[in-house]
Amino acid sequence: MASRVTSADVARAAGVSRATVSYVLNGRPGQSISAATRARVLAAAQELGYAPSNAARTLRRGRSDLVLMLLPPEPLGRALAMVLDGASDQVEQAGLRLIAHRLPDGGAAAPLVRSLVPAALILATPLQEKDLDALQATGVPMASLQQDHADPLGPDLGIGALQVQHLAAAGHRRIGVALPAASGYQWRAEARLAAIEEACDRHGVLPPAVERIDLDPEQASGIIGRWVRTAEPVTAACAFDDEYAFALLAGLSALNLSAPADLAVIGAEDIPLARLAVPPLTTVSVHARRIGVLFAQLATESLVEHGSFGGITGDPEQNLPPVTLVRRASA
Repeated sequence: MASRVTSADVARAAGVSRATVSYVLNGRPGQSISAATRARVLAAAQELGYAPSNAARTLRRGRSDLVLMLLPPEPLGRALAMVLDGASDQVEQAGLRLIAHRLPDGGAAAPLVRSLVPAALILATPLQEKDLDALQATGVPMASLQQDHADPLGPDLGIGALQVQHLAAAGHRRIGVALPAASGYQWRAEARLAAIEEACDRHGVLPPAVERIDLDPEQASGIIGRWVRTAEPVTAACAFDDEYAFALLAGLSALNLSAPADLAVIGAEDIPLARLAVPPLTTVSVHARRIGVLFAQLATESLVEHGSFGGITGDPEQNLPPVTLVRRASA
């Protein structure tokens, strides 16, 4: 196996000292290095395939150039993938690198942060108060859904509130809620339900009828049958996301019912297939890339202010709101 190329190898190839290689490759200002020498070092590094050691940089700086994003213990859906994509692009503008780690139910966030020594931390999953306290004690700059951001950047990002607002404005007074039965979605499902319940109360809508379902048309049809036959019938439903909205639409079809005549259905995330639903799906579009960009800005702003790394472009306020209503035929 070929040995790893070191800065000493680059120095020998370029005919300069290791200090000069360090000054050039790490972009240190205030050094009187000629353009010709700089070009020679860069050419030697490229020819040898030199990659600087992250561990060495971490020792020099006291922290790495990594931004750690902690993810919830659930499948990586389209919206969360786009959050990652937006955050990754943004931190690269500051000369940093994003790594993502799915945090297990057991937690252990603080030991992970202490072992990686990241430059900043993005929490895309909620934590227990003791775990948050342990993370704050590390001194690593952090952006979190649990921070006291102004609405709509609460834990549910304003999704449930916008769903209820639309349905209440259309005259619906009893709303159903279809949440995932799978335990991996628990924290987001709880955040969504809390937002929907608060919005129902604020708009004078009756408390919602809540069901946990799988992506199963037969199960969905049974739930819809119960909803429409109650003394106070459910006339509209908030789905956890567009996939669960599709399950409700399939359940309606199995009962020879339709949306919105028998049950108005509103989804979330606005996946590409939403406009192809029958009828086309009314949904809440989540500007996931904007959310990722905003989290990156919040997590790294103190580093930029103190000159630890390069700047990040853009005003966080320009990325709000992170959700908008997409009106189609289903609700």
